[in-house]
Amino acid sequence: MKIYTIAFILFFNNAISQTKKRDCFSLNPFVNVFVENLISKEVNLDKNYVTFSLNPFVNVFVENLIRKEVNLDKNYVTLISLKDKEGNYNIDVELTSGDIKTFKVVSPKEAKKAYGNMTILLVGKTDEDLKFLKKSIGKSNSVFLNRDQSKNNTSFYDEDYVWSAFFNAKKELINFYIPEEKESAAKIFNDIKNDIHISPDFKAIDCNCF
Repeated sequence: MKIYTIAFILFFNNAISQTKKRDCFSLNPFVNVFVENLISKEVNLDKNYVTFSLNPFVNVFVENLIRKEVNLDKNYVTLISLKDKEGNYNIDVELTSGDIKTFKVVSPKEAKKAYGNMTILLVGKTDEDLKFLKKSIGKSNSVFLNRDQSKNNTSFYDEDYVWSAFFNAKKELINFYIPEEKESAAKIFNDIKNDIHISPDFKAIDCNCF
């Protein structure tokens, strides 16, 4: 309830500001007092007004591929979403071989989406899953480029290279599996953790930590 209340207030405050010149009466003072009251009660506005985004995962995933010299013209990123009965979300970020430009979308549960200078594939197990992915991937102006277009390293995995993230119904990260050795997995997580919301129940990343 707090999330919706604060979101409404911030939106309404902005709307009132835009119409201030046309109307003599303004609700801004009331909104300001309300927000100041929340602050005095130590309500964290950042944590109560949250936009869930998978952009941090995509950004770091692609940057990791570039470091490994994976050719982005010969491979693409696929995001797969599955929501369970409890409202939790399992999100896979997968490296897929092939040129996405030649990939034909034939299922209503699949969609291509522009992301910076790339195109990624979104796959939902249900229509709701696909809709969730579309909303969770925001616009990006990032430019991802290989240093050497002649290289295409895929020797670092056997069958699939997939990051698996598990979120609770509040969209807080519960578990995160990265198919990397401990040091590499820790670096990846450090590059992501400040841009996402992590559940108090989160303990540690899962990796190829032998």
